[in-house]
Amino acid sequence: MALIKIEEKYDYLKDVLLSILLICIAFVVNTGISIKGLYQDDLLMWSTRRGVGFLKYVFPDKMRKFRPVYWVVAWIYQGILKNNLAVIVPINIIIGAGIAIGVYFFAKSLSKSRGISFTLSAMFLVSRFSYYNIGQFLGVMEAMAIIFAVSMLYFLYGYINGKNNLYYYYACIFFFINCFTHERFIVLFPMLLFAVFVKEYKRLFKGGLLATLVNTFLAITVFILTIGIRFIALKSFVPEGTGGSKVSKTFKITEFFAALKTEVLYILGINTGPDYLNGIRFMDVNIFIKLIIFIGILGFIAFLLKFIFHIIKYRKNTESGLIKNILLFLGFIIGSIVSSAVTIRVEMRWIYAPYLFTLLLTAYIYGVDKKIFVIKSKNKKIGTSLSRIFHISFSTVVFFLIWAFCMIMSDIYYRGHYDKIHIFSGQHRANSLAQETYYKYGRNLSNKRIYIIKNDFKLSSFDAREFFRALEPDIGEDIVTFIDNYREIGQVDEDMIVLSEDLKNKEYINVTDFLRNIKVENIYGHYTDGWTDEEGRFNVMSGEKGQIHFEIMYPGELEGDEQIEIEVNGKKETLYLVSNISYYDIETTPNTVIPIHMKSNFYMPDALEQRGEKKLSFILNIKIE
Repeated sequence: MALIKIEEKYDYLKDVLLSILLICIAFVVNTGISIKGLYQDDLLMWSTRRGVGFLKYVFPDKMRKFRPVYWVVAWIYQGILKNNLAVIVPINIIIGAGIAIGVYFFAKSLSKSRGISFTLSAMFLVSRFSYYNIGQFLGVMEAMAIIFAVSMLYFLYGYINGKNNLYYYYACIFFFINCFTHERFIVLFPMLLFAVFVKEYKRLFKGGLLATLVNTFLAITVFILTIGIRFIALKSFVPEGTGGSKVSKTFKITEFFAALKTEVLYILGINTGPDYLNGIRFMDVNIFIKLIIFIGILGFIAFLLKFIFHIIKYRKNTESGLIKNILLFLGFIIGSIVSSAVTIRVEMRWIYAPYLFTLLLTAYIYGVDKKIFVIKSKNKKIGTSLSRIFHISFSTVVFFLIWAFCMIMSDIYYRGHYDKIHIFSGQHRANSLAQETYYKYGRNLSNKRIYIIKNDFKLSSFDAREFFRALEPDIGEDIVTFIDNYREIGQVDEDMIVLSEDLKNKEYINVTDFLRNIKVENIYGHYTDGWTDEEGRFNVMSGEKGQIHFEIMYPGELEGDEQIEIEVNGKKETLYLVSNISYYDIETTPNTVIPIHMKSNFYMPDALEQRGEKKLSFILNIKIE
């Protein structure tokens, strides 16, 4: 008994270590993905919480989609995060790793192999389909939908394989809440009826009518309730499509079948469709990676054919529930594929669920194959071989590992082209905007004015305002101003941030210092914060009107004889200070560099520093028109 307990603890420790390894893989494979500022749907979702109560947020008056379960979680999640957007990706990674660990234990129960289940979980984590789950605030919604769908599959699998009705009730609950997390999973309803049929059909002809009717009635009631609630909320039975489209208006049967083909090819490792949705099309993939993908497909086909051959050859030793279990997994795969094929385009994030169901089906197939070999080995009908020693089909393992290796390699390659996906290119712009403003200026933007030149990225006033409010809630309405030319803003002072756009690299560039140096090019004695020595020489770029306005501030006590000699383009004039703030205007040629020399007969006696050869004298603010 002691030895058994020690072995059980050792097995438990193995599972813990492999779970930790999965977490490490999740962080390593997603290195480089970050959220510093919110973009598109994330920004809209974030902004809807401001000034709205909990009930209004979860049950808004006007909505295109009805996802109250997710909105409850989003409300809590956003309240916890506050403005700490940088932690969204690490949290998403941990959630993804948590799902992978759950998949590991589910796959382990199916395959009866720790190595196979770990490999499948690693494939899930490395998959290119995880991009949205990790790289967006709304990725939590996709993760929740996957968790609920897998939970529904787990309980239905247990139910049809001998567990009591409680498992079926749990499956109904997860189906119900998933329909209000992401509406596309409503297509899994037939699997509830399927489970009742395959569980009860034998008993149905032996007096088990009551159990069949009760569970069937429960499933239909849950479905009708789901549809009814959605109709009350949306006034429509047909779910909305992606990108603001309506399925009732955009659905075409030819495009539906084309989308089905696209999704199947995605699962096999072949990217189809435009690269703004997948990063890189298969036709543009490196020839070596193409070869790897084809080898992986052949390995998977061989794995399936070997299984079919095995079942036919040893059909007497095949478990009785084989067909119903395979149909259960196929139902989840097909259902989640169909639900993603009815709208205007196929996005890779929708393939994550059917891909996961495919991985679980693979685990089940391997487990059945292994069980057959264990039985045959005990019957001594298999000769001495690696298969008999390890109770596995050696060729099955080889085919599986070929497929797994090729899928992991191709997914890693595809991940290298994430920057071409529209979500990541947009997120990159948002990150650069946050980096060049919020993270560069001490996270205090409330007193700053941000100017964006040209606005070729088409950032709306609403998005600009909400973008910075997500980072700092007290930001004013007019923090961002769009300008056509830097000459429109005059002198760049300390409270101004000026951004330009790098269209090639799709990012914002902070040109504040550059423009400040163009507007006022210091030669000596004048500094960016306005302080000027007893003598200073600098160049000023005049504006479109050719007007330069000086505001001279002396923060000390005037004695009555303070004066400044100002030389502009070789012409000298003396300014006498009669108050602590004096003004001096220059009329000159528009858009021209004007050399200026200033020399005072006073300095700040209490100045704590001296920057140049002369002492600090006054503060000079320059405005240009």
